[in-house]
Amino acid sequence: MKKTKLIMLEGIPGSGKTTTSQLLYTYLKEVGVNSEVYIEGSEHPIDLPFYAYLTKSEYNKLLIRFPQQAEWIRLNSIIENDYILIPYKVPEPKPWSDELAEYLSFKELCYSNKAIVPFNIYKKVFYTRFEQYVTRMSNTDAVTIFESVLFQHQIHDINRLYPQIPEDEIMEYIRNLAVIISPLNPVLLYISQNSVEESLKHTAIIRSKPKWSNPETVEYYIKRKNLELRIVKLLPFRSYILNNTDRDWNKMFDSIKSILDCEIKDVMNSV
Repeated sequence: MKKTKLIMLEGIPGSGKTTTSQLLYTYLKEVGVNSEVYIEGSEHPIDLPFYAYLTKSEYNKLLIRFPQQAEWIRLNSIIENDYILIPYKVPEPKPWSDELAEYLSFKELCYSNKAIVPFNIYKKVFYTRFEQYVTRMSNTDAVTIFESVLFQHQIHDINRLYPQIPEDEIMEYIRNLAVIISPLNPVLLYISQNSVEESLKHTAIIRSKPKWSNPETVEYYIKRKNLELRIVKLLPFRSYILNNTDRDWNKMFDSIKSILDCEIKDVMNSV
């Protein structure tokens, strides 16, 4: 069996993705596995929060408009054939410019309320991003842990930016992303509780976010979870649905260690 280089955690908010990701990272380190964990942030190797999308023409004009920040812009830009991505929160523009930060946030690709590119371009950006990540990781022994990259962030952003996109098209897009990362032999762990409503009520209390238990929010996440469980069946790699209704983290983590036992042994034998 080929060892996995990528472990992905998915599930609705409050299901335990972050807790499990951190437990898993600690465990892999303890058993001698070279591993990394990414939750969220602009320095994420595959996700794109707080990145501005610019055309080449816009990029060239930006360098002229902000000469003091031109070096920072060039250093931190991801330059593709027909577009450029620029992070604007981590790292921050140097020297700091309110005007530049405001402009880049206006050109935000994902974390905004209005799409700045058509959906076909949005998909192209992420296809390229995923392909480049696979290329970078192909010759390493590291095991990477991702949270919310394949399902949650993608579905949230699409629903917010492109509400006209039907579920079947979302499913096809996410399956395409899954196919791209298949060479890394991923394992997807989907953490679930029996009741979406009870899970969100619990999370609303823990995180002091009462709106998460609103009927509209509950309805949205029931729909999203149903979509995600449909996508799980289409994935071209192994996936496991872990029921954690009792929130017994030790029991669930024992199940995860059992699932990953073969891969972990492979990695340990190679170090």
